[in-house]
Amino acid sequence: MDPLLAQGVALITGSGSGIGQQIAIKFASNGCKKLFLADISATGLNKTESAVKEAAGDAEVVTFVSDISHEQSVMAMVDECVRRFGGIDFACNNAGMVTGACLTHEMDADAFERMTNVNAIGTFLCQKHEVKVMLQQEPISLSGMKHAPRGSIVNTSSMAGLMTRVDARQYAEQGVRINSICPGFVDTPMLRGEMPDEWVQGAARNAPMNRLIDPAEVANGVIFLSGSLATAVTGISLPVDGGALLYHIV
Repeated sequence: MDPLLAQGVALITGSGSGIGQQIAIKFASNGCKKLFLADISATGLNKTESAVKEAAGDAEVVTFVSDISHEQSVMAMVDECVRRFGGIDFACNNAGMVTGACLTHEMDADAFERMTNVNAIGTFLCQKHEVKVMLQQEPISLSGMKHAPRGSIVNTSSMAGLMTRVDARQYAEQGVRINSICPGFVDTPMLRGEMPDEWVQGAARNAPMNRLIDPAEVANGVIFLSGSLATAVTGISLPVDGGALLYHIV
């Protein structure tokens, strides 16, 4: 159990399936007792809540249906988390989408706009309102911890990587850490549902480990970046990709 996670509140977007579901389970199994789970799918949220309760029966779980591409929905999500739990100590901005295996000239403009609104603007909106809360709350004080943290944000990175680094520098002195996790090809329902089988098989071969990444392996990285072992870590992008980046080193 991580003593820091045990004292705080975790807000996790995109927690209805895949990586987000595993992040929620890992937070609970590592001692976090207050989890606010958000997703656009109420059915997915119910499944994740059941999985979290199975991992840690004493965890308090609140679910909230939200579309992070709309600021009013993000504000309502953050406000409800603060109302129910009093703050946000660990925010995991994981919600995202893909448009399937299509080339640019074949892509529908509305689909691309929707993807951008969720993956980039949605992450910005979540981080904007989460930071506002973290700056107003007291740091978590733990015995033996010299520098008490005010909050941690971990973004599942795509186009949000640059924003993560800029804000990490902006808010570091005020005790808010902001990092990103960079998954490779992860074996999720989204990947299986959106991509043809031959594409998935090719993705598995596109890394030295010659396999897809398990969502729990990505979640482990998020737990590390959020917890007590990473209190001096901010502004990094942590690859969890089976070594795929090694094929792209110049």
